[in-house]
Amino acid sequence: MNEEFYHKDIFGTVVDVNLQALEDEAAPLDKKGREFNVFPLADAFGSRDKRKAWVLYQQALLAGVAADRIFFTLMWKIKSLMTFRRSDILKNLSERMVIGYHQARRGKGEIETFLEKTILSL
Repeated sequence: MNEEFYHKDIFGTVVDVNLQALEDEAAPLDKKGREFNVFPLADAFGSRDKRKAWVLYQQALLAGVAADRIFFTLMWKIKSLMTFRRSDILKNLSERMVIGYHQARRGKGEIETFLEKTILSL
């Protein structure tokens, strides 16, 4: 097996990145062995179906989908909904999501718990 490495960054600093290891990382799989699709979760979130969104959220976590990926998919859904209809509910939800994400990044909570609370508050 021939491993491929990249040795310099854009500033000329020597770094060792194993490109083969990056390609070998497995995508999160669902129960049937396919790559887990987070967009049905975004659709349930957008239609304010609390129960379906929570179940899909739990399945995504069990499949190994990163909480950041779920967060950004939900933010994409909120932004796409806001392009068609401006409402105070969507604006407040967007604000809460951004504030909660940054608080989790600062260590004032976990992103997984924050997303679950947000989904359950629909």
